[in-house]
Order: sequence, then C-alpha cells, then structure tokens
Amino acid sequence: MRRVLIGLVLLAPTFGAADPAVKTAGFDQDPGWEGYNNHVVPDKKIPTVRQDFGYAATNFAGKAAGEIGGSIQRCATPASYAAKVTPKTLDDAISASGSFAITATQPGAGVFFGFFNSDQPGGSGRPIGSLGLDMDFERDGGRLAVRLITAGNMACGTFVTPFIPGKFRPTPLKNDGTRYYFTLDYDPHAANDNGRFTFTLRSDGHPVDPADDKLTGAAREEAFRRFPHRTTFAVDLRPGQKKENATFDRFGLCNLMKAGGSATIYFDDLRFNGQSEDFSKEPADWIGRGNRVTFEDRQPAGVHDFGFSPGTNYAGGAKAGEIGGAIWRGGPFAYYADAVGPLDLDHPLQARGKIKMLTGGPDSDLLLGFFNGGTAKEQGKGDVTNFVGVHVGGPTRVGHYFAPVCATAHGRRVSPGKGPVLVPGKSYEWSFVYDPAANNKLGEITVTLGQDAVTLPLKANQKADGATLDHFGLFTVAQGGQMIKLYLDDLTYTVAKR
Repeated sequence: MRRVLIGLVLLAPTFGAADPAVKTAGFDQDPGWEGYNNHVVPDKKIPTVRQDFGYAATNFAGKAAGEIGGSIQRCATPASYAAKVTPKTLDDAISASGSFAITATQPGAGVFFGFFNSDQPGGSGRPIGSLGLDMDFERDGGRLAVRLITAGNMACGTFVTPFIPGKFRPTPLKNDGTRYYFTLDYDPHAANDNGRFTFTLRSDGHPVDPADDKLTGAAREEAFRRFPHRTTFAVDLRPGQKKENATFDRFGLCNLMKAGGSATIYFDDLRFNGQSEDFSKEPADWIGRGNRVTFEDRQPAGVHDFGFSPGTNYAGGAKAGEIGGAIWRGGPFAYYADAVGPLDLDHPLQARGKIKMLTGGPDSDLLLGFFNGGTAKEQGKGDVTNFVGVHVGGPTRVGHYFAPVCATAHGRRVSPGKGPVLVPGKSYEWSFVYDPAANNKLGEITVTLGQDAVTLPLKANQKADGATLDHFGLFTVAQGGQMIKLYLDDLTYTVAKR
C-alpha cells in the first residue's frame, strides 16, 4: 500500500528555535484536508448541450447554396468545425475574409470564428491561442469584438460594436439573416515590428443609428464611434507580446467555452491565407470536433469541483495524486485546505511545491496560501481579510499573475499588483516565504515561480494589525467571472507546532 507523504520537519534555523514546523504532502493518498463548498452539486436540473453545426447546404450567408454553420452552444467542452491549415505563428502574415449571417440567438450564447489552435483544454471562455471574431448574444441580437489571445493567455483586441462595461452593451448585430462582410489581416512587421491586426466589417441594410434615442453623453458617443459609423479597426500588439506567440493550425468556427445559450450562425465565401472556399460541396479537409453531439453539461458556471484528485498527475509530482480542479470566480464561496494554526504575522511562513494551470479564462482568480477558515466563510464574497499568500489572476492583457498578497485582520491589504505570469499548460516549481524580521522588521513576502521572483514589503502598521491564520490551501474570491483549472503537488508548508 502506498503511503501519503506527510511529515513534520523544522524550519530553516535562520528563523529561530521558537518558530513553527513545516509539513510535506505528496498526495498519493487522500490527505484528509477540509473542504467547504468545493464539490458543488447543481441546485437546478443539469443543462443539456446540443451542438449541431458543420457543413450545410443552405444559403443564408453567401452568394450561393452551401455554407458552414448551424446551432452552436456555449459550454466548457470544446466544439469546433474548422479547416486544418499550415501552422502559422505571430511571426507570419495572416489574412481572412468572408461573410456571415445570424438567424437565431439566445441570451448568453457565444461564438468564435477565425484562427485558433486545435489543442483546447476547455473551460477557458475564449479559445487560447486564437485570432479572430468573438461574438456574444442576447435574445435580440449580438455584439462583436476582434481579439488575439496568445499561447500564454495574454490578450489584446477591440470592440467593434459599441460597448461600455456595465453601462452600455447594445446588440446591434441583427439575428434576422442580415449579411455581414469582414476582413482580418495581421502584419507581423507593423507597429515597429511589434505586429498589428486590422479588421473591417460592413453589411447590407444595417441601421444607420445603432443607438437608442434616449442615450446621452459617453454612451451615445461610443455608439456613434463604433460600427456601423466606423468600419475599420486596428490593434497594435504591445511590445514583447509577439514573443508570447501562438500557433494557429485551424481556421473556422468554435464555441466559447463557458456554459451559456445557443446561437445559429452561418459563414460563407471564405478566403484564408490565400485559400478560397465557397462550400459548393462539403469540403474534405474540414474537421469536426464535438460539433454534432447532445450531452449533459457537468460544468455549468459556478459549480466548483476541486479537492483531492487521486488519479491525476498534471502538476508533475513524484507520484500520481494531487489537489486541484475546477475553481470558479463565482458560485458559492469555497475552499480546500489543511488546518495548520494557530499562526499569525509574527510567525515566519513558507510554502513550496509544484503547480500547473490547465486553463484559465479571462476574469478568473483564486487565492493560495494561509487564511482564517472562520472569517473566510463569514466574508464569503466580500473583501479578503486574514490572508498571507498568493493571488492567481490578472488583466486579460497579461493572463494570470502569481503575485504575493497580505490582508490583515482589519482588511488592510498590500500587493504589488503583478508578479511572474502563470502560463497555461506549463508545470512550475513555486515558493512563498514570509519573513517577519525583514524590511526593518515590518515584514516581507517573496514569491517565486520557476526562475522568476517578486518581493512585497509590508507597509507600516500592517503587521501590527495582525492576522489570525489557521488554514493553508486554495480558496475562491469575488463573485462573477470564469473558471481556473489548476493542480498542486509535492507541497511543503508551515504548520503550528503541536
């Protein structure tokens, strides 16, 4: 019988004889950690996903019969119908053009069309390693953005239809079969060799004014600044973003990978990287993946599913067995952690191990480290208190920082706001060290991820505020967002001496 690798050893002697101990866990057996809302059972009927798209003999989008499309549903499981293309990267020129028409939409539907990588882990929201059209829909129509997402999950792009987050989200793309015509061109040498993509959109019979007559101020200005008054959009890549790269080996249609509704959409008269396709007959080199299926969706939004994972070895531990899974920014507050207290900000703290993020959608976050189980449950979706550890998350232009955070018992919080970037699909060695004697005895945190490190000095009076810490592990943060699928193994972490 295999034994779980758990034991107690002393911290490095530099911290002194009165300091805590550390514990190791290899997770080749269930460690018996405490779980709170970490395996959520849906409180509603499990939704059914119906994907029904691919080649069609219809004539909604193009000049003649024959096109691709159909009903495509947003869900965590990848689904696509696309041409296999000669792989291109951000060092190559890329181009595409064609037409599309939308015939039916449901609230919360989402579709991607363009270049993408065939290896999609699922649950990422938008496809990782992609360049193309991101559409989301309501009952009366759709919105459009054009985006690049690198292999490292760094994104850039622009809204094409008007959009002011939280204030103005019209759906000017019609779902009545109106034909829209687009072009997409990427020049790797534009913008001082950083790269630039340019997008155009036009249509026959689009309304002249997409704005409600009641709109005023910034919302009305945004409405008139975007399509259809403006039909050409350009996005410069940020310096260094091209190095993050992406490999595009597919061109076509795929779903956005978070649970939602369905849209019926068709594409035709396509030209991509010098190749033309009018779909007068079913193409032999287009590949369907999960595009004609019906199944129960076991990963609806907000349904956490993380904890001990006995049969996996994603993080690269010495043996099979690890902790992690699907963790949502949304749904009920949840954690999976070991009881390690009592500890506080006068104690040196450390943790290290292996980590791998399989997927991380935009607007997804989690916390890893030392916290107070009682106050965490009470605050739930509010501000974090009594926490010392690592925040995994960040803006879409970056992906997911692995950044140190300290939040005291009074909610006084300090963070550098950035750190090493956790790239999806890559295994790392990581560490966290809090030294209460450093920074002129104010305290200091150092976090490493692979070869990169960041140091966070605590502010005056922060250590005096105190923090009561009795758990170590993973827990969720603010409501509203997407999913991270992440795993940890071969951990070593501070515990109070018994």
